[in-house]
Amino acid sequence: MDCGNALVMTVVAARYRQIDIRRGLLLAVFALIWIAGGLAFGKAFIPGNENFFRGSAGIMTVIIGISFIIKGIKNKTARSSNPGPVKEGSQTDAANKTDRGFRRYLIYAGVALMAFHIGFLGIGGGMGYAIFLMMFLSYPVLKATGTAMLITFCSTLVAAGGMFFLIPENAFVETDVQLLIPMMVGLSMIGTVVGAKIAYSLTERQINFLIGSVVIFAGILASAQKYIIQLMAS
Repeated sequence: MDCGNALVMTVVAARYRQIDIRRGLLLAVFALIWIAGGLAFGKAFIPGNENFFRGSAGIMTVIIGISFIIKGIKNKTARSSNPGPVKEGSQTDAANKTDRGFRRYLIYAGVALMAFHIGFLGIGGGMGYAIFLMMFLSYPVLKATGTAMLITFCSTLVAAGGMFFLIPENAFVETDVQLLIPMMVGLSMIGTVVGAKIAYSLTERQINFLIGSVVIFAGILASAQKYIIQLMAS
């Protein structure tokens, strides 16, 4: 599902020229190493420890959503407090260039973290990639999201292929399950197309608030399922 959604958003971002294809592919290749590590670690650790992960993915999702909300607030504050453009060659401009030069190397640590997470848990990571692209490379939200979706497509394609061989032989015996999975993927991709049309009609600040709100809501639901399962079991 994450792979299909990332493919849709990559195509949409390319149409709107909101994607850094070269850097995205380079970071995707770098991510593959960490995805392999996550797959290997997950294969050794997850069996027998499934209860440890119930609801945990939602917590990280909420944190990512809050990051987008904070960025939206900062965008508003920056516009209201900015006295004017920084002159080229000034001390402030030089300091900003130095800071960007240092931060751009941190993108590799961020990509490694999210790639390991994808390989370990088999969950997206696209919004995490986008956050790091905005933090460390100062990408605007649409370009960061488009580039992140390219990295995510490559990451989840490899991760899904690796996890396929970890699925128990009796997992897909039921015909209903076989039909349900492509239906869920198809509906999710349709939702991505609709969401992309809405997102590309908004300002960057509005997009930050929209993404943050939706991601936080999804994270809360993901976390709540742990308690819902426990309630149903009792």
